[in-house]
Amino acid sequence: MFRSLFLLSLISLLVIPGITGACAADAVDFPNQFEQLAAKCDELKLPQQAIITRQWIVAQRHDQRVVYPFQTNDYFKPMVSASQLKQFWWAAFMKLRRARAAHIFLQAKALAQSEPAQSFRLLHEVLHEDHRHTAARKILNYSDSTVFLLQPKPIRPKKKHAYTGWEANDYYRISTTHFDIYTDSKPADGAEIARQVEKLYSVWQQLFVEFWCDTTVLAERFNGSNKPLFARKRHQIILFSSREEYQTFFKRRGGASVNSAGFYASEQKRSFLFAGDAPKTSTWLHEVTHQLFYELSAQVKDLHQLRQNAWAIEGVAMYMESLRDHGHFVTVGGFESYRLQFARYRKTVDQFYLPLQQLAALGNAQLSSHVEIRRLYSQCVGLAHFLMDADNGKYRAPFFQLLSKIYTNTSTAGTLRQLSGRSFEELDAAYAEFLVVTDEHLAVLRPGTKLKALCLASGQITDLGLKHLSDQRELSWLDLTRCEITDDSSKVLAGLVSLNQLSLESTKITDKSMPVIGALPNLKELDVSLTQVGDAGVLHLKGNNNLTVLWLTGTKVSDDSERVLITLANLELLELTATAMSVPTIQQVFNALPKLKP
Repeated sequence: MFRSLFLLSLISLLVIPGITGACAADAVDFPNQFEQLAAKCDELKLPQQAIITRQWIVAQRHDQRVVYPFQTNDYFKPMVSASQLKQFWWAAFMKLRRARAAHIFLQAKALAQSEPAQSFRLLHEVLHEDHRHTAARKILNYSDSTVFLLQPKPIRPKKKHAYTGWEANDYYRISTTHFDIYTDSKPADGAEIARQVEKLYSVWQQLFVEFWCDTTVLAERFNGSNKPLFARKRHQIILFSSREEYQTFFKRRGGASVNSAGFYASEQKRSFLFAGDAPKTSTWLHEVTHQLFYELSAQVKDLHQLRQNAWAIEGVAMYMESLRDHGHFVTVGGFESYRLQFARYRKTVDQFYLPLQQLAALGNAQLSSHVEIRRLYSQCVGLAHFLMDADNGKYRAPFFQLLSKIYTNTSTAGTLRQLSGRSFEELDAAYAEFLVVTDEHLAVLRPGTKLKALCLASGQITDLGLKHLSDQRELSWLDLTRCEITDDSSKVLAGLVSLNQLSLESTKITDKSMPVIGALPNLKELDVSLTQVGDAGVLHLKGNNNLTVLWLTGTKVSDDSERVLITLANLELLELTATAMSVPTIQQVFNALPKLKP
């Protein structure tokens, strides 16, 4: 009897009714089909397979792009030695995925002429579902060899490197589908950057189809044409073994890039990077993005002479630093992107913003030498996120057209205004609105997201929304300035044990939250300005030797807090403006703490 029921369960696991897809317009409820399969997994005590099945169709977000680089990995495929039940699950899972791949392929074909860029992206989603899909592979000219091997074979060239001077057999060449990487570092370092830049290449191609692709050819390839989508080129990367070697090399050449973390030299068509104990993947992504835009465009002769719109080139490269690898898919953008936090901080807390009309007028030389270059760079990346992802991509097409004009030297300071049909003032206002984060944003953070920094200043954030950060144990900077949070959020703050900087300025917290805040083990900078925190709350900071910065502006602290503040031996900045503490007492505190800056 038990065996019969077991077999019936296996059969029902395989039979998921309703899988159709005869034409692109057919309504097929694939999410429901996957949910049915996941429910069967629950029933048959396959919890891991249930989770995989439920999360397979990647949730879309309005502020973030989901991209599927071509891969030949069979993610989540059970081992040969796995139970028969798991093997049956895999068969049913793949049956669903192949059906979905066939349906998406029909959609891609239907859009090939009217929306070729979307068609191109859909073909990659087809291969995400079924990487063996023959028709999609043929149209994209993909094969297994297109994917860079995870364990590449480095070669020791027999000739001296003509540019770096590395002697024969003293360096490696690692060749991928699109790159030649030369390095005198460990072969593993070259292999790592190879994986990163190949993934970036696929993501960049899908995001900026219109920039490099002959889109008229795509529809022809659906009909059997062998015309290439673009003229393939190989891209060169020089990877030094360390920052010191990188700097020494450019010192000898008198290069201005000696103190940089990497750079792309358009005149030589090479990216120069370095490995080390903690290689900066973001720098690799940034510089190689410059390389792809330049080398796969119509190419202006000298970008250094660009006289306007220099912000866009840097902004889009920093935008690509937001690339996050989730295994079987990649995301780019999103309110939580690392660099976007600094853009939000500059605009909402620092109150720094150069009107777009003025920013657009800056050329490369003016931007790079600007007295506010660090703040402007934050603004550049913020604007790039805005133009790529605001209002579900409302400004994306004008931004692409602006980039095309920049790289063909046909842009003017007013090009973005003309292409978008919006005044600069309207774009400024829309950007400010784009930066506002809400509870709804926090609710759609993807599973497994690990944040390092998050600025939610002036956002529509409540205690309910903040609960979505409860598992962010690696978060080191959290800015909640002017958010509608109360002492109820102290439960969340208690779990954020890596917090180094915390701003609660103009929130509704009181002394009740201070025991939790005072117990945070790594906190160095705290801002509770313009809150109801008073002497009873400050008491919980007594003897805290971690704190170096403390803002108490406009709080209820009085002279009674002197005895606590003088125990904060490592304070370097203390702000007591608009408190009830008297001037003589403030002076006594400053006299007692020699590290304080007057």
